[in-house]
Amino acid sequence: MRRGRGPFPRAFLVVAALAILGGGLFLLAPTETASAHPLGNFTINQYSRIEIIPGQVSLHYVLDMAEIPAFQEMARIDLDQDGQVSDEEHGTYLMQKVEELRRGLYLSVNGSPVRLEVVDQGLSFPPGQGNLSTLRLDLLLKGPLKQMGHQEEQALYYRDENHSRRLGWKEIVLRAGDGVSLLDSTAPEQDRSNELRTYPQGMLNSPSDLREARSTFRIVGSAKEGQESPSTSIAPGPEEKSKDVLTSLVTTERLSLSVVILSFVLALGLGALHAMSPGHGKTIMAAYLVGTRGTARHALFLGLTVAISHTVGVLALGLVTLYASHVVAPERLYPWLGLASGGIILAVGIWLIVARLRGSSRTYHHHHNHSHHQPEGDGRPGLSWKNLAALGVANGLVPSVSALIILLAAISLHRFGFGLLLILGFSAGMAVTLTGVGLLLVYAGRVVERLRFKNPLANGFSRLLPLATALVVLVSGTVLTMRGVFQVGLL
Repeated sequence: MRRGRGPFPRAFLVVAALAILGGGLFLLAPTETASAHPLGNFTINQYSRIEIIPGQVSLHYVLDMAEIPAFQEMARIDLDQDGQVSDEEHGTYLMQKVEELRRGLYLSVNGSPVRLEVVDQGLSFPPGQGNLSTLRLDLLLKGPLKQMGHQEEQALYYRDENHSRRLGWKEIVLRAGDGVSLLDSTAPEQDRSNELRTYPQGMLNSPSDLREARSTFRIVGSAKEGQESPSTSIAPGPEEKSKDVLTSLVTTERLSLSVVILSFVLALGLGALHAMSPGHGKTIMAAYLVGTRGTARHALFLGLTVAISHTVGVLALGLVTLYASHVVAPERLYPWLGLASGGIILAVGIWLIVARLRGSSRTYHHHHNHSHHQPEGDGRPGLSWKNLAALGVANGLVPSVSALIILLAAISLHRFGFGLLLILGFSAGMAVTLTGVGLLLVYAGRVVERLRFKNPLANGFSRLLPLATALVVLVSGTVLTMRGVFQVGLL
């Protein structure tokens, strides 16, 4: 009986063709999707610029929420849930949020708190990915600086306690104006993010996390007549919508059959392209299939498990984002999911090592006793449907943020069913890429098996391959587990 001629390989080829088509359309289509948050779509970023002049201290404060926290915040803004922010809702939220932020800011000079008053404010919703808006709130606050003798050293202390548990870029800038000499400061004088508009690429792996600052200064001159600390215009800019192809299809007024099909194909392509990026367990899955001499059925099952677990993960994280974010911030779950994924892979790696050693021992005794009941190397130690399912779950356990954004965008338009279809397409696209890699290596492994009977070198390589691939899985699982342990703060 010839393998690989059943309905599953044919179905896989059809889905693969659609994924390639969708990926090509997605790459060729013009996009203008915003990418203002390279630190991640979960982040809440904060910026403080303190400026001192004789008699006055000012604070320019910026709060920048990426797509997902902005989506969560919209429940407080859009009170009538009509999908639009009216002038009344805009004003009500701004007043409440400004007071909330001001309570989280502390500024003192010589140990005495400075009463900061709001003199200007602005709220805007710049476009983000997947038709979701981001949120930007600008504040300008000023407070009196008590006059002391010239040349007398003074101490300033500032702390930002807002959103202290949320991940993001935290920056403080401290400057002295005319008539003030800055002696020392724990905060830089230079702005590094252009007021949270452009984040420096060289600092994305170790982003700024400055939440408090201390400095000493002297008043060396008098305030000039009419002099005030410099301020920046905080008027909101234009709010153009992103124009990527998938977003335009998701937000179309009428969901025709052709729009639904095209959206699904594009989601397939986006998922396939996403799986081609670094990570996603391709090396681990490939090592397992090669080392255990898996078949096409095993590769297809592995891809299907990844698709199912990824879909479930996105839906679960979506529910957390919508209904449980007050209990746990969604981005705090990611390190734990990564730890769980690494732990599963580590367990499979240990299982494979044990199976390989047992298999080697049986082979040795078999060869020593000259028994010929079982051909050498015909077994597949470590290959089991449970192990395959575990690896599939591990590789789909950490949901893609891009898929979550697609789901939330559809929910915001009251199109949950359509969003679910796109998530299924995205997950299937990921599975196609991962399964394709597995199938290529499965067939490559068969070529090696044929060669090992004709070439002594290939025969030796074939004997070492199962143990080597088991070590790859074990080492990868160890690295991922340790990374998760550090990320969740257990060490």
